[in-house]
Amino acid sequence: MSRINRARIVDGDQTTAASLNDRFDDFTQPNEVNQFNLRDSAVDLPQIQKSPKFQAPFIQTDVLGKSDMLHAAPVSVPATGSTPYSFPHVIQDGAANPTIASYGSGGLSLTAGDVLRIYWSLSVRADLSSSPWDDGFQFNEIAGTGGGGNLNVSTSAGCFVAWLQWDVTSNSLTNWTEVPGQSDFKNALGSYHGNTLQLCQATTVIPLWSYWLRNLNNGDASSGTTAETKAMGWRGISGAWHYPASGSFTVFGLRVVLLGVMHPQRVSAGAANTLVLDIGPAASVDLEYTGGRLVTLVNKVK
Repeated sequence: MSRINRARIVDGDQTTAASLNDRFDDFTQPNEVNQFNLRDSAVDLPQIQKSPKFQAPFIQTDVLGKSDMLHAAPVSVPATGSTPYSFPHVIQDGAANPTIASYGSGGLSLTAGDVLRIYWSLSVRADLSSSPWDDGFQFNEIAGTGGGGNLNVSTSAGCFVAWLQWDVTSNSLTNWTEVPGQSDFKNALGSYHGNTLQLCQATTVIPLWSYWLRNLNNGDASSGTTAETKAMGWRGISGAWHYPASGSFTVFGLRVVLLGVMHPQRVSAGAANTLVLDIGPAASVDLEYTGGRLVTLVNKVK
């Protein structure tokens, strides 16, 4: 620990510019001013040069998706019809140009004590045809004793997912992989492919429809029971991912990708909850999107 040993100024001492500067210079020793020789609140903003960036040294905002406020010509993403899938959809500008966050030739360098905080948003809408809530395993068959017989009741759990990928290899931005805590929904889970929820730490879930029943007779189906459905209209979705750096590394780019239709699933009793790809309703589901933002923020916590 560095120790500053300088006599106190007492009444009658002559003050000079040199002696005052000496006292400030005592505090400029590299890596020696720490919790052992400064009390809480000893340093405040007026003592920090260029103070606005000392706690958040890096902030960058990038356009995500297509800038189309009136949704005149949104980007359409068809649901995936094979499992495991080949590639997710990379969010783009409507002209096949991926919209990503990139950090120049040298990348964004982080060290221990930094927290990388990423936020994303997007405007989305479900475009449905036929009855996707009756396909795949998007429903449960409910036994009924009324005149309507058994019913296939949708779980309303069908969704798309958006998740975060990064390139920490080079500024060529050709080595995309999932960020820590996130997997790619290609894990074999019984006869399906997806992620356990533990591996969805950088995932946004995007619901596709709502479903309800009318004219039930004491909770039982009757000849007048009807199913009502509604596709999810335009709305904003968002996500966040925070990563405390344990050592030095460089991020060259970040992007958000899409995949659907997904559904929650559990392989067996007591097994982990999962989110898996259901190809049954693929022909009846598209996800449309327009614009949003991808925000990169670095915080200093030490």
